[in-house]
Amino acid sequence: MKFKKTAILAVVSIGMFSCASYTEDQGKAAEDFCECMEKAESGDFDIDFFECTMAQNEAYDNELFADEGYGLALDEKCPDIAAKITE
Repeated sequence: MKFKKTAILAVVSIGMFSCASYTEDQGKAAEDFCECMEKAESGDFDIDFFECTMAQNEAYDNELFADEGYGLALDEKCPDIAAKITE
């Protein structure tokens, strides 16, 4: 019986993690954001973050940022910047 519960839990876990991904557009937006942050000249993370976020809001539909996919894309494309955002 314990094996059956463990097997079911494993299948459900794999299913949940395999669904966690991002769209091509979210990946492109994350790449653009990472590039913007890398090119930023102010040297202040908060200012650079604000300016890059504003640029993205103008360039992309807000629906793109509505789910966890964009965050996953940021984690993959520029983990150092994503880590600073969640601090």
